[in-house]
Amino acid sequence: MFLFKRILDFTKREQAELDKRGDKRYPVGAKSLIKVKLALPARDGDGNLLAPGKHDPVDWGGQLVNLSHNGASIRLHPAAVAEAGEKCCVKLELDNKIFEIDAAVAHSRATTQQLSCGIILNFADSYARKAYLQLMEPIVIGSTLEPVMATVTQDTPGLVKQLFKGESETELKVWRDETDRNPRHFELLVHDFRVRGSTEIPGLQIGWRDSATTAPLTNSHKAEVRQFFQFIIQNLAKGLPADVRKFLELLAA
Repeated sequence: MFLFKRILDFTKREQAELDKRGDKRYPVGAKSLIKVKLALPARDGDGNLLAPGKHDPVDWGGQLVNLSHNGASIRLHPAAVAEAGEKCCVKLELDNKIFEIDAAVAHSRATTQQLSCGIILNFADSYARKAYLQLMEPIVIGSTLEPVMATVTQDTPGLVKQLFKGESETELKVWRDETDRNPRHFELLVHDFRVRGSTEIPGLQIGWRDSATTAPLTNSHKAEVRQFFQFIIQNLAKGLPADVRKFLELLAA
């Protein structure tokens, strides 16, 4: 099931480009609304495996720590048991959509407080992989935004512009008041779209990234871009200034 049917197509060529990121891990934001369960083989009270044909796997709710293009890291209740090589199923839920992906345990580490699991994902087909890439993309973008250290051209009197860049050719511009230094406006360029917001104008202004594109965005397109933006904001990198993160969270609400 796709999250973004209209704005993230991910053709085979684009998927191949995304795969070049390899096993790089992208941290999931503390405010992310993704819920995760890991279905592990059933065990008895002593931790011994029960016959798989007679006992269904057990769902363990957990916390999603990070994602890569081929795996995930998940924290589970310390009562859970997982061994390297065991087959399992990752169940991700976001916006009332559930993504189930067959997987295998790569490694696990138990403490008195939690069980940490590294998972290798096994996609059934290209459709399942595309759905996962759509789910992952807001995390990739939000977690990789970093300030540009080079000199930024100041083009608005009375305002100071900051520039941040992330993967997928993402650019975030934030304009601060020259006097009190508080954020006043922002512009996010992401994939084919532009999202703008301001303390002076209610709501988000959503359009095409390329100003030469004249065809208006439909309401359904705008709704997906708005949701995409909200998911990005839930996963913003901790390296972004705290007041910028708060500013974007308020405008995304």
